[in-house]
Amino acid sequence: MATLDFDVIVVGGGVAGAACAALLAGHGRQVALVDARRAHFEPSAQDFDPRVVAISPGSQRVLAAAGGWQRLDPGRLAAYHRMAVHSASLGVTFEAGEHGLDQLGWIAEIPALQSALWQALEDDARVQLFAPVAWERADLGHEVVRLSLDDGTVLRAGLLVAADGARSRLRQRAGITLDEWHYNQKALIGPVRTAEDNSGLAWQRFTEHGPLALLPLPDGRSSIVWSQPADRAGQLRSMNQSDFVAEINRHQDSPLGEVLEVGERHLLTLVRRRARQLVRDRLVLLGDAARSVHPLAGQGLNLGLMDAAALAEVLENWNDGDPATALKHYQRWRLSNGALISGGIHAINELVRAPAGLGRHVLGLGFGLARQLWPAREAFVQRACGLDSDSPRLARSRSTA
Repeated sequence: MATLDFDVIVVGGGVAGAACAALLAGHGRQVALVDARRAHFEPSAQDFDPRVVAISPGSQRVLAAAGGWQRLDPGRLAAYHRMAVHSASLGVTFEAGEHGLDQLGWIAEIPALQSALWQALEDDARVQLFAPVAWERADLGHEVVRLSLDDGTVLRAGLLVAADGARSRLRQRAGITLDEWHYNQKALIGPVRTAEDNSGLAWQRFTEHGPLALLPLPDGRSSIVWSQPADRAGQLRSMNQSDFVAEINRHQDSPLGEVLEVGERHLLTLVRRRARQLVRDRLVLLGDAARSVHPLAGQGLNLGLMDAAALAEVLENWNDGDPATALKHYQRWRLSNGALISGGIHAINELVRAPAGLGRHVLGLGFGLARQLWPAREAFVQRACGLDSDSPRLARSRSTA
């Protein structure tokens, strides 16, 4: 049985975990990345992967620093420079140029992001990939952690990063309490073609059934994300195309015109999760293992990438000693930031579900007020783009853009 020593072990090679491994290696750490599957992405010439995500400018800088962004195919990225949000009869629009930005964000395929980061890791001699492999035993010591893999290998390190998703086995192993809210909602996602090509608009309306978003795709289509009660979402997924097109057009009035056709539809169950602590001795939670949020603001993966950048920042000066002080800083920082963002998203989602459309009218009034208040709009953009003062230094640094 071989025992291998590293500075850090990262379990979970999704986008947040892979970015974390790359950033830590960039600071000179010897890193082991463990995952049950090896990242692989074969882009289809016929269509885009339905698993798309909004990437903020701050997250784009984190991905660039991790070596992933520059490996993406620009032809499969859709930038958006305008964002419009509506509820009831009022709304607010944000333009990138008004806030000193070239873009407000990009829509990217999650598998493409993961694959690009893995390519960067494969080129980094300080990273060793263990995949496909599963771990059988985790010994979470006060000074060292040991991870026993199912191929007989034992990994030993001073720090263990749990980036193994919303149902994190490592979080369970550490006995960290998790709070959950089941929304009884599902997000219906899929590509649609509208009368006008989408050339850079992220549009959202809070409908009577839940928030409906149209996000740009590189070929001029849009990806819809329509969160609504689970039973109704299932009915919409099973509708024939003409009935579904008619139904979505009854609820959207975007500048893109009517929806003309829709591609394959998928459902995503919506659950809010929040770990009550992010650190237990030498174990630290990151990404979906730390929290998962409602998709109405497109912040889920961005929060995970900010976790990765924040962890790399607090560990910048860590040597072989006890990282407790740095990890306490990480926990305070990311618990506070995550609670603020996820709590705000949760509150909005609950507000718009108020009876008789009252919540949507209140939210619309808020949008109308924000339209008149420039400081509020600027603060919102800075926060949503990962560029505010509470964001990691890496996300705010234009040198990585």
